[in-house]
Amino acid sequence: MKCFHFLCIMLVCKVSFSQPFPNYGSVSLDKASDYRTANPVALQASTYLLSTPFEKINPDRQNSMQFMIKWMKGTPDYAFTIDKPLSKIFNGNNDLLGLYMAAMVKYSLGTTAASKDLKVVELNAMSILLTYCENPENNIKMSRQFKKLSESKANGQLEQALNQ
Repeated sequence: MKCFHFLCIMLVCKVSFSQPFPNYGSVSLDKASDYRTANPVALQASTYLLSTPFEKINPDRQNSMQFMIKWMKGTPDYAFTIDKPLSKIFNGNNDLLGLYMAAMVKYSLGTTAASKDLKVVELNAMSILLTYCENPENNIKMSRQFKKLSESKANGQLEQALNQ
């Protein structure tokens, strides 16, 4: 009986404290002002992606990623690019690249003053991504190159490692 009560309490807590998931389809992205209005939704999508364990097949993650990428492509206020050296780091791993893009959005929308400096955004986005990857609960198997970047981050030398 105690177990049943505990499960009921846990279910109530989950329902009470869960943030409602946005209906991405209802968010208009037709004109510049729509993108500005959607900034909080893009931030919520990126935060969700970086705060939940990675699952290859998860409709909530897929919808969040699709919305975020659509927002990134059209926002007039932020520029998101991935230069050639960074693209080599991902070596065709689209899952990690998507998480990196989420980190770029999260950093840019959370730190708008620094969001115009691409190098600052790249460095901080990579730091956010590495923190996510370092958590074993997030189900990310880090490549040798990512492990080296993680060590560089721990030693305060991530910027130098990214510029090599």
